[in-house]
Amino acid sequence: MWGLRKLKSRVLRFLLGLALLASAYCLVFMALMMWEGNYQEATPITAVYWVVCTMTTVGYGDVVFKSAEGRIFSTLVVLSGVAIFFAVALPIIVTPWVERLEQTMPSKAPNDMRDHVMICGYSPVVETLIEKLDRLRIPFLVVEQRWDVARRIRQKYPLVYGDPSERQVLENSHIHSCQLIILNYNDEANADILLTVREMSNKEVIVMVEDLSRSRFLSYAGASRVISPKTLLGTFLAQITSPPREGVFPGSVQLFGNLLLVELPVFPGSPLAKESLNDPRISASGARVVGLWQRGRFCPRPRPDEQIRKNSVLLAVGDSEQLSRLRKETISLPAQGKLLVIGYGDVGRRVVRVLCDWGIDPVVVDRRDIEQPGFSFILGDGTDEEVLEKAGIKDAVGVLIMLNHDPDVIYSTLIARNLNPEAFIVARANQAPSATKIYRAGADYVASVPLVASHMLFKMIQGLGEELTILFEGRELIKLEVGRSSPIAGQSLHEADLFGRFRTTVLAIDRQGEVVSQVDGRTMIYPGDVLAVTGNQASLESLTRWLRQGRLSKIRHGDMRITVPTRPDLKD
Repeated sequence: MWGLRKLKSRVLRFLLGLALLASAYCLVFMALMMWEGNYQEATPITAVYWVVCTMTTVGYGDVVFKSAEGRIFSTLVVLSGVAIFFAVALPIIVTPWVERLEQTMPSKAPNDMRDHVMICGYSPVVETLIEKLDRLRIPFLVVEQRWDVARRIRQKYPLVYGDPSERQVLENSHIHSCQLIILNYNDEANADILLTVREMSNKEVIVMVEDLSRSRFLSYAGASRVISPKTLLGTFLAQITSPPREGVFPGSVQLFGNLLLVELPVFPGSPLAKESLNDPRISASGARVVGLWQRGRFCPRPRPDEQIRKNSVLLAVGDSEQLSRLRKETISLPAQGKLLVIGYGDVGRRVVRVLCDWGIDPVVVDRRDIEQPGFSFILGDGTDEEVLEKAGIKDAVGVLIMLNHDPDVIYSTLIARNLNPEAFIVARANQAPSATKIYRAGADYVASVPLVASHMLFKMIQGLGEELTILFEGRELIKLEVGRSSPIAGQSLHEADLFGRFRTTVLAIDRQGEVVSQVDGRTMIYPGDVLAVTGNQASLESLTRWLRQGRLSKIRHGDMRITVPTRPDLKD
């Protein structure tokens, strides 16, 4: 296995270094013996004998130095031998073998494991996905062949340690009784595993790839679906910043019938900027604002007098016409202004491609030259102030920061916000924990590869399709059917007080096919009603625990939209 190969490599390097050190000691020994005039002992065989005896501290008395220099050298050799054993040999050779004896890795799944999601290869994407699966009690199993990774997660998750390209490992993982399989290694390893899987099973296999252009080869090998997390992220971020198109709301979530849940950025110069939520233009649109993002902080039930700041994001419910009327009030489009894309890696390339397909000519900044780009291009470092000024950042209405390293993203965001306080800044977080710092640097919207990819995988597992719905960060949506014996049946929303009890918000109600979109405290709840309810993870967990006690008749997991928490400081 990979861990054993790594251990052997360490041992070989240690032995080579030890041999070189011993050789040097032998040369010094012979030189000192000749300097003392003891030519009889200054031989290679005697030197090796003396070095071995001295470094291992076994003791000797027949070969000794008479000079002070020789005795100092002897002391150094003894001390180095002790240090090598405790500081090098013990942690490199002894400790790993003891750990291997103490922590025998599981090589087989529990006998009663059935209908599980088999995940081959652990990563931050998988970690986020597992949180969602665990929350809904969907069984899963991680198959991992890297020793250090397996050792780190063995106490946290169900695990089989082994190479998933081997038939026996797949058998031990109960491949024939699993629900589906997710492959999450590099493209070459995924292809190897996929061929073995197809020899044994026709189960659905989802493969994650770095480069979507290779997807056809994996499809030839038998992949059911191939997704690229970076492509997903690029598409989503392009949707967030693209100028609106009539009747089109990229990433919207359908609630009931024609009723949609969308995010609407409030651009600088918008008629609503610096106004309150009770502005008559909002009520005149017919849409209802159910939440408000302000620089990474979410308010689930904003007060009517809450001020709308520029570059905030409204979470709104309505049909297409109502939302179109509201969106006209959130834009200012001198936003026929330029969009600046900083970074042309995998994610940035996808962002640019989507924007160009929509007829938008972005200005791209990258440190690598691009031959015949087909769009405006500035060669330079995206963290260099002069380069960004040359690219026209001061006149940009939107800035998309797509750099590969989070420290660069943070620094570029600081520069962009300083040079253009009015721009709508969207940034990519390569690691979810970095999102908090990126928001503090001045970004208006942050999303990360692990969270977007885990969201898509979770939808596929639930059979909800592959359309990229909006990722309300930290917010989740479930649909609840009210039973006749429910204590809230026959009550108003004010009396039921789901927000006070669980910090959850009712967005709309489906009443025997009739959609009730304008809900308030006076709205009644009747048996048979289906409530669209949103909240954060903790609040919905409290609600679903209450549901399991039988106080509501049904929770429709199949309708659930699990969404992605990348905004920090979420407080209901």
